[in-house]
Amino acid sequence: MTVSRSKAEERYAEIQKRERGIRQELDNATRLRLEKTAKLRQLRLAKEAEDAAAKQAAKDIKTAGKSAFKKPRAPSGTP
Repeated sequence: MTVSRSKAEERYAEIQKRERGIRQELDNATRLRLEKTAKLRQLRLAKEAEDAAAKQAAKDIKTAGKSAFKKPRAPSGTP
């Protein structure tokens, strides 16, 4: 009975070892996917911030350009 038990224990140990390896591969794949997602999110947020800054700068330039070409008004109280 000890021979069959030791073979069963060996099989069980092999299965456990295989499962540990598979679990580790899954953990590595999950970690890599999460790192990639975080990197892409960082890049997207940086691009959005850059686009917002460029849009604001264009708006500021447009506003400054309009005020530069306005004629000064004459005071309305003088004849």
